Amino acid sequence: MPRTVFPSSACSRRRGSSFTRDFSNGCRCRTATRTLVTDFATYKADVANVIPPQRAGRIAEIAGVSDQTGWCPIDPITFESRLQTGIHVIGDAAIAGAMPKSAFGANAEAKVCAAGIAALLRDETPSSPKLINTCYSLVAPDYGISIAGVYHPLNGRLADVEGAGGLSPAEAPPDFRALEASYAEAWFRTITAETFA
Repeated sequence: MPRTVFPSSACSRRRGSSFTRDFSNGCRCRTATRTLVTDFATYKADVANVIPPQRAGRIAEIAGVSDQTGWCPIDPITFESRLQTGIHVIGDAAIAGAMPKSAFGANAEAKVCAAGIAALLRDETPSSPKLINTCYSLVAPDYGISIAGVYHPLNGRLADVEGAGGLSPAEAPPDFRALEASYAEAWFRTITAETFA
């Protein structure tokens, strides 16, 4: 039978003892029975990684831009906080509607936010954007898959553009998977260069 391993940040096993650890997210870890108890179910695990509840960083709370959900409501055209005028929030901290919390998405949000701020500084009305998000996964060096979406402001949030985006085909041939892998590598090079330029 495989040995249960709990990361030190999650649970630790003490020799000859039954150790239980409680987490702030309501999980309980019982090493004697190798179980993880959550609000949803009880799991037996060989490896368990307990992830705490997610929310915007403490700086968002201090700045007064996060709400009771722990996230930051924003205007979907400028990414300006709905709670604090003159503060703009992008990336994982923003309540961006249908747009996923991803590096690709945060990069697109940063560009739209910058364009919106530039327009505001010129006393112009910012343009309503269309944002794209693509998430690539490399299953093997020559085997890539992806999911893509296109988003636009609708009723105060970012919403999916109907009929846009999609998944890479499930039964794609090897040359298609290799092409997706090359797209993933090119995207990584591009975002790394843009981020650290």
